[in-house]
Amino acid sequence: MRMLAIFVLAAFTSLTAPAMAQDVMASSAAYRELQEICAEDRGRLWGVDLCGPTIIVDPATRAAWASESDSLGVFTNTGAGWVGTLPADAPLANTAVEWAARRWIMLLSPLPTDQTDRRVLLAHEAWHRAQPQLGFASTNAANAHLDQERARVLLRLEFRALATALRSRGRARDNAAREALLFRSARHVAFPGAAAEEAMLDRNEGLAAYTGVRLGAGENTDLYAARILDEFDNHEAYSRAFAYANGPAYGLLLDRAQPNWRSEIGPNTPANLLAAILRPRTEDRRRLTEATARYGGAEVAAAERSRAQSMAARLADLRRLYAESPRLELPLIAMRMEFNPNQITAIPGLGSFYGTLTIRDSWGELRTTEGAVIASDYQRVIAASPDASGLTGPGWVLTLTPGYQLAPAADGVIRVIPVADADRTR
Repeated sequence: MRMLAIFVLAAFTSLTAPAMAQDVMASSAAYRELQEICAEDRGRLWGVDLCGPTIIVDPATRAAWASESDSLGVFTNTGAGWVGTLPADAPLANTAVEWAARRWIMLLSPLPTDQTDRRVLLAHEAWHRAQPQLGFASTNAANAHLDQERARVLLRLEFRALATALRSRGRARDNAAREALLFRSARHVAFPGAAAEEAMLDRNEGLAAYTGVRLGAGENTDLYAARILDEFDNHEAYSRAFAYANGPAYGLLLDRAQPNWRSEIGPNTPANLLAAILRPRTEDRRRLTEATARYGGAEVAAAERSRAQSMAARLADLRRLYAESPRLELPLIAMRMEFNPNQITAIPGLGSFYGTLTIRDSWGELRTTEGAVIASDYQRVIAASPDASGLTGPGWVLTLTPGYQLAPAADGVIRVIPVADADRTR
């Protein structure tokens, strides 16, 4: 999601920089693809032009191509776009970012080599740039219930039914969609509060994912969305990722059932709107049992039972590392974060483990490739097993900004405090 050194342009004509020139060519070509997508759409899908200022950046070097200049003077005009190196405080992610007094579409290079995958990604992130204008909040709930065995079973069955619906037509399509809604309803009944939590991601990443497929997948939108669902079957972590799979499916099914649904969605989700049209008999337990068998429920349940047993041991290890062992705890004051939504594990009573994570805050930057935990109340981030300096640990590095220092405590927890606070305690 989110040095001032200038990216030297003269090297474009030099034999020493073919990769640089190639990157500019690839980035400018991708931007032209995005413009073509918007020109074909002409604002019809959401009532607004989704295109806008765009940055394509190499996350390893922060070398970036931009579609236009920036207010900070970071970018230099090449004639084929603008190039520069993003400063350390600029967020990096496939998303939309507020930077240099402008809202940008941001994409991380290398972009997908497959044209359809690339176009889907371009349209997805373009929707995020227009998201505030469309009135959709970018908030996400933890959806920790989706790490639990029963919830995962029902979500996987929902995905399978949705994939069947997308590959079917007529009555068979409607019946499979009703069965998907049956599984969804059963999950929401089994986990009170789940419907509201899931809706936050449905209306954020779900709508973005639908837009990407609808505008980027050409004439094969249904099959493309069905393949996404196939790929998400037995996914490692659903809590922050499920809507990437079912978002396109529900949106495309609604396109046929109620073509103007986007202008009438209000506070609803596409799944809610589809349920109002198809009216699945959610109270019919016999139908749920039959649908479960039809989509391989016994196989899914067995796989999830085995996963739950393995996960219990993993959660015990995570709890030991992040709640009982020596650790670094940093306050979250004005957090900006970059993470992989496919690598998040809920730890009941503690928070969520992020497999890869970068957090920037008033105290500096924490960067980890082997995990950290964000507490359930979003008040602190925890890194495990710091070394004697407190600045590094297994797979993580802390960089402090001037004015902050570490303060070891008797409880084995290292915390960060302002230097002025440390001076007052001496």
